[in-house]
Amino acid sequence: MKVAICSGKGGTGKTTVTLSLAWTLGQAEEFKMPVRVLDCDVEEPNCHLFLRGNYDNPQPVHAEKPEFDLKECIGCGRCANKCRYNAIAMVKGTPLVFNDMCHSCGVCAAVCPHDAIKMKPLAIGEILSDLNMKPFSFAWGRLKVGESQSPMVISQLQKLAQPEAITLLDGPPGTACSAVKTIAAADRVILVTEPTPFGAHDLKLALNLCNELKKPCAVFINRSDENDNIIEQLAATHSVPVVGRIPFSREYARACCEGLILATEFPTLRGEIINSFLRMVNEAKVPLRHEETEEAESGTTVPSANGSTKNGNYQEITILSGKGGTGKTSVAGAFSDLAESRVFADCDVDAANLKLLLQGNTLYRDRVSLGSLAKIDPFRCMKCGKCLEQCRFSAISRNPATGAYQVEEMHCEGCGLCVEICPARAISEKRAETGSLMMSEAHGATLIHADLNTAAENSGKLVSMVRDLAFAVVEQQQKNWLISDGPPGTACPAIAAVTGSDRVVLVTEPSVAALHDLERVIKLVRHFGLTPEIIINKADINSTGSRRIHEMANARGYRVIGEIPFDEAIKQAIRAGMPVTRHNPESQAAKAIVDIWNKIKETRNENRNPGN
Repeated sequence: MKVAICSGKGGTGKTTVTLSLAWTLGQAEEFKMPVRVLDCDVEEPNCHLFLRGNYDNPQPVHAEKPEFDLKECIGCGRCANKCRYNAIAMVKGTPLVFNDMCHSCGVCAAVCPHDAIKMKPLAIGEILSDLNMKPFSFAWGRLKVGESQSPMVISQLQKLAQPEAITLLDGPPGTACSAVKTIAAADRVILVTEPTPFGAHDLKLALNLCNELKKPCAVFINRSDENDNIIEQLAATHSVPVVGRIPFSREYARACCEGLILATEFPTLRGEIINSFLRMVNEAKVPLRHEETEEAESGTTVPSANGSTKNGNYQEITILSGKGGTGKTSVAGAFSDLAESRVFADCDVDAANLKLLLQGNTLYRDRVSLGSLAKIDPFRCMKCGKCLEQCRFSAISRNPATGAYQVEEMHCEGCGLCVEICPARAISEKRAETGSLMMSEAHGATLIHADLNTAAENSGKLVSMVRDLAFAVVEQQQKNWLISDGPPGTACPAIAAVTGSDRVVLVTEPSVAALHDLERVIKLVRHFGLTPEIIINKADINSTGSRRIHEMANARGYRVIGEIPFDEAIKQAIRAGMPVTRHNPESQAAKAIVDIWNKIKETRNENRNPGN
């Protein structure tokens, strides 16, 4: 049995539940099956930080990238014109390849009229494992920072699943392609959430994804308290069970920060964890799809966004985190409350929460189509199988009963390769709706945000559209600040959010997982020539971890611009739909954020990106 443990957003405790479940099942005498954990969150893997494994023999994961024979290339530019990912540019008749943007679809090689392009393997990540670990075996994948092809690493990792074992897939957060790849391989899904408006909003997205994939699922509430009804009602609406809970506890939070598995440190949790697994096996259901539509007001004038070139004297601050759940959106919301003459942008399009915190009123909504999907004409198809053979994304399948070929839209990236190589011209393309681009009013300022459709591709392009519109608005309104709440991680959405920003503020927490992911996102920021500034949230919950962050920053010349204490006022502010600086300005957290914002204002000019 393969069970995916996933979440609609990061930081809900997905890895906490996975490891506690694995340890408990591995120790339980009533379970005779072996247990294996595969960490499929390859962009920000954390499971290994809690385990003492031997990972001495990493196995590289390769993706095919184009290599040009310049003697044969005539500079026609056909490859660049056909590339859907802008990974090839022609500079004075010479091709220039951007490997970090390449999705290895192979269309460039297919359309080259002089056979001047060969697809060559290039390492994009690696698989590490300790299959002799006890009480459960373990393997994990690691995507190279800046690479975008996490599904390829996940696919390679999933080959280590054991048919005779209980295999737990610690999935990536969100509902984009990597989450689709993980959930599609599972027999059952456990969705981990927390009882907050953020948790409920993102749980709904994950439930809709399970509906699309027809996967039975159940809900597990982490940090459970008296507000669980917000999750219970949502689960009931989708007709799925709530099978388990871990109470909200400062002691549990401290243990996780120190890299401990809860089930090993708190034996009283083991019974609840075992029972939750059994209830999941017996009660999991395919969720009913339930959408809430929001109508925008008409008559709103929207500025024209003509590309991402920035003008004017405003400064953009992009707030990032290496992993979800560090408090990134809470900090962004507070900055938005404190800043004068500002525009907000929520670039976390996979799980946009800033509007919930700021209680924005939508003024404008536009459906966005940024890609395409393949479509096979069954009457013209000659069933040669060439499309199935050549598709890199497993997006084409063959019906064993009829022999007909069909497109698996959830996996199709719209690269166009099948269209180019079909000898019968039986494959065409249709526009794929990517999501919605929106403008809202919140606290007397403009908020630009977007919603990525479930399992939709091109999240990086949608992030760029959010920023383009935000640039146009901030210039039209002549504001001084653009506060951008970025996506977590290091793949294409984060790249799109940080490119050209003036300053990047990284929000982390003093845990072993957060420190590991902080190191990875720093590499991304430095790649763009920016010096990150660091905020430590929940700093007092693990003084040793906070000290390590300070030591790392000092050694590398980065500034820690402030610490925010562990304060329930932040959780209360989220439930109230307000920044903590507005909801409880006298709280310790609010005062700490005010001090941090004052430091940012004082250094506004010295931290401006010289390229802007």
